[in-house]
Amino acid sequence: MSFGLRFSLMLLALVLVGCASRESGWSKQSQGVSLSASEQNALRADAMGHWTRRADIDSLKSALSNFELIHGGNPKDLETLIYLTRGYYFLADAHLDDPELKKTNYEKASSYGEMAMATNDAFHASVSSGKTVEESLGALTAKEVPAIYWTAASLGKWAKAAGIATQLKYKTRIKAMIERVEKLQPDYFYAATDRFWGAYYAVAPSFAGGDLKKSKVHFDKSLKAAPEYLGTQVLMAEVYWTKKGDKKEFEKMLRAVLASNLDTHKEIGPENTMEKNKAEKLLEKMDDIF
Repeated sequence: MSFGLRFSLMLLALVLVGCASRESGWSKQSQGVSLSASEQNALRADAMGHWTRRADIDSLKSALSNFELIHGGNPKDLETLIYLTRGYYFLADAHLDDPELKKTNYEKASSYGEMAMATNDAFHASVSSGKTVEESLGALTAKEVPAIYWTAASLGKWAKAAGIATQLKYKTRIKAMIERVEKLQPDYFYAATDRFWGAYYAVAPSFAGGDLKKSKVHFDKSLKAAPEYLGTQVLMAEVYWTKKGDKKEFEKMLRAVLASNLDTHKEIGPENTMEKNKAEKLLEKMDDIF
């Protein structure tokens, strides 16, 4: 038996016996609550006030609590579901350190994102009929792009936390979702699709398509398109420059992040603030990484 065949059989065995299981968001029933229009408006105003201060974990949790109440009163509201998806992703990615808590909140973000995708009736009908997510993505439109992207990002982080078998199980779905975002709105969230591919090609082993040249091309495209988002530089340092073994460029990029004033950016100041925190932690571990 060849090495390639043995390796493929080993991966198949891992997928069959080692996958974490979860229930898709569109299969879950939301518990409805009765809210008047004025109550919903008040909750939304309070939620948005807290959302602007999401770099503070307590403010973020307050925003999410209010968005969940709004969701209970209007389970099909796409905007609310997108805030819940992005918010729980941000909570796990930026604020939490405990691996199990991170995993739990990535899964919660994934579920809300799937609910958001399923507000599209054609998509919901397709997955409910037994078709795969990959087969159903064509029903989703530009309106659902934020839901697709944040679901893919959350599902990817959850799968990584769950282990290699789960990563393999969801790999095709996540790639298909990013490809759908790329087709509908390639510049979404500060060139997020190129940022994803930059990380994907850096992290994937060569036998699974990993390619540092392709990684660099995509990271450079993302940086050129949206230099104001510090997360691209932090991610590039973390996955590309470490894979290249280039300590000098790793440090240079992260020092530039810390020296920037983009944490005051009107729209993504909170994200940039937390990316600065990530950069600082990576620099503290630099001698261990290299």
